[in-house]
Amino acid sequence: MRGWQRSEPGFTLIELMIAVAIIGVLSMIAIPSFLRFQLRAKASEAVTNLAAIAITEETYFTEKGRYASVANPVPASIPGNTRVAWVGNADFDALGWIPEGAVYFQYLISADTQGRGRFTAEAAGDIDNDGSVSFFGYVKPSGGSGIDGQLDGSTCAGTGVFNPPSGAKTAKSVAGPCDGSSGHRIF
Repeated sequence: MRGWQRSEPGFTLIELMIAVAIIGVLSMIAIPSFLRFQLRAKASEAVTNLAAIAITEETYFTEKGRYASVANPVPASIPGNTRVAWVGNADFDALGWIPEGAVYFQYLISADTQGRGRFTAEAAGDIDNDGSVSFFGYVKPSGGSGIDGQLDGSTCAGTGVFNPPSGAKTAKSVAGPCDGSSGHRIF
C-alpha cells in the first residue's frame, strides 16, 4: 500500500486559517492608522481655509482700510464628520472668500471695530463625531493683542493659537489649533 497522496491541488484548512489570522492582524494595525490619516486630512481643511481667509482679509484691508467681520457663522451649525454644503453669506461674499465645495467646519471672523487693525478668524468642527468640538484659528494682533474667539464654546484667544513648543497660546499671524486638544497631534 502506498502512502497518502493528495489527489487534488488546493489549500488545507490549517493553511486557510493561518492566512485569515495574518489578514486579521494586519487589519488591526492598518485600520486605526487609516482612520487617523482621515482625521488629519479633514483637520487640514480648517488650517488651509483660515490661511486663505487671512490672505483675503489683508487684500480687503488694503482696499477698504479695515478688516471685514462676519456676523453669523457659516454654516449655521457645526458640521459632524460629513461635509456640509457652503451656504452663501453676505459678509463672506463682501470679503470675497468662498471655500471650494462643501466643508467640515463652521467659520466666523471677528474684526476690530475700533480700527486697530486686528481680526480673528476661527473654525469649529467635530470631525471625529465624538461630541467634542475642535477649534482652529488665525489671530492677527495689533499692539500685541488680538480678539478672542466668538464661536460658541470657542477656545481661541486673542493671545494667539496653540504653540506646541511652548505649550501656550502664543503663535500669532499663523493658522493653527486654538488649544492642545485640537489639531493633528491628537489624531
